[in-house]
Amino acid sequence: MKTADVVIIGAGVNGASVAYNLAHKGLKKVVLLEKGLVAAGGTGRSAAIVRQHYSHPELVKMVKRSVEIFHDFEDIVGGDPGFVKCGWAFLVPDYVSDGFSQNLKMQQNLGIETQEITKCELLKMEPRINLDNVHRICYEKGSGYASPHKTTYSYVQKFCQLGGELMQTTAAVGLKIENGQVTGVCTEEGDISTEVVINAAGPWAKVVASWAGLDIPIQVTREEEIIIESADVDKPPNMVFSDMVNAIYYRPDGLSRILVGRGFPKEYENVDPDHFNQLVGKAFIQETWKLFLRRFPVFSRAIVINAYTGLYDVTPDWNPILGRVEEVQGFYMCAGFSGHGFKIAPSVGELMAEEIGLGGEQVANVNCFALSRFKKGNLLEGVYGGNRA
Repeated sequence: MKTADVVIIGAGVNGASVAYNLAHKGLKKVVLLEKGLVAAGGTGRSAAIVRQHYSHPELVKMVKRSVEIFHDFEDIVGGDPGFVKCGWAFLVPDYVSDGFSQNLKMQQNLGIETQEITKCELLKMEPRINLDNVHRICYEKGSGYASPHKTTYSYVQKFCQLGGELMQTTAAVGLKIENGQVTGVCTEEGDISTEVVINAAGPWAKVVASWAGLDIPIQVTREEEIIIESADVDKPPNMVFSDMVNAIYYRPDGLSRILVGRGFPKEYENVDPDHFNQLVGKAFIQETWKLFLRRFPVFSRAIVINAYTGLYDVTPDWNPILGRVEEVQGFYMCAGFSGHGFKIAPSVGELMAEEIGLGGEQVANVNCFALSRFKKGNLLEGVYGGNRA
């Protein structure tokens, strides 16, 4: 029987980051188990926006560390994450002004390079944008976007170079538990003996947890995005935008394309991750296109050339579930990222390595994100509501 010190279920960006960090800390027998291909689940359809404006101090600490890693990824991890430091702007309506002030002060106190800017200042950086209904603007110079596939690949590649084992197209089908202790993982290719399992299965994390007798509060939602080709009209926006006023986000997608998605408030559709409609609806395309053009009328002659669906693994408070699970010794959660998983993945890997006892800098308090917070009623609160954690 194959044996391992740790088995990680799920080779999305967070599973890959955890695997790399465990191997980097010296663990020699680490298995990264993936039923499909690397980044084939929620990660591969991520908008991959990298920004730091969050409401909870521990989450801010995590994303701050992640941005530091993205900035110096080649030296810290190795490889190319496709990170583009183009800046990020947050367009805010008047009804959240108090929360905006609170967040901005907290982030600055934690060392985030962020500031409020005027409409005139933003127009100097992006003169094509229409800011008529924008109340306030936050700007992060060091933020931007990255490639979900390149980032995940880089982590997996370094993990394998350090002696880790990637098992792709090999589905986990169950767990072995004796006297409340994990003793192994059952797969399509046979069992793996281990006393530590990390559930990084994303949209399938609830299923994996059920094998340990746990009913975790994760819903899977269907998310849609469109891609606009602007080569014959103008270059894409000069930076990444989270447009809370119009409930959309948009960013450059290479040199001539624009990625656009919908944010809160909107209707969320809960789905089965193995059986869901992957076709993007006509109404979504039309409405999202219309909202984007309100902000950037210059692109009225551009063409929507693609649309696709992805999946979020969502918790009741739109924050992840991280760390050891009290009910089952050796079982760890690393899921429920609620649409924020990509941008915090670099620090998540470090935190999980610390959590299983390999040491580290303790960038953030992982206990805030424990599964037990839901039973205790200690849900994390965001000032903006919805998935703007």
